[in-house]
Amino acid sequence: MMRNFLGAIALYFGFIFPVQAMPFDPLIGTWKVIDDHTGHYVAEIVIRKNSKTSEYSAVITRNLLSVGTTQLEVCSKCQGNLKNQPIKGMQALEGLVANSNPKQFSQGQWINPKDGYVYKIDAQLNVANNQMKVYGKAKSANAISTMTWKKL
Repeated sequence: MMRNFLGAIALYFGFIFPVQAMPFDPLIGTWKVIDDHTGHYVAEIVIRKNSKTSEYSAVITRNLLSVGTTQLEVCSKCQGNLKNQPIKGMQALEGLVANSNPKQFSQGQWINPKDGYVYKIDAQLNVANNQMKVYGKAKSANAISTMTWKKL
């Protein structure tokens, strides 16, 4: 009986300690997107990481974009295969990579469904890893975007 008890304890600690040693990626998960120009909450996204390329991407899971009183359902200003596609479920972020500083990210592309522009973005996490400032510049226009993403 004592042998079974000791075996159970060894098994328990074998499972617990490796889990604690696993690195935690603060970007992976659900984020609330706030447009800094308007202060409005515009979407929720889920960020994931490609294990082979170490690039982050995100899909819009909740869309709150609107023009006036009308909510935008499709990306009418987007180009190419995204034109008139539903905003909910759209991959809005791709190619974001971590810099040498683990709280800074760059080389991402953000598609803004409201204006249809593709922004090259850089981002920086705060100390608590629950908020990120995102800065973007559109490739095709002279537009700048600043957003705050809050972890849910």
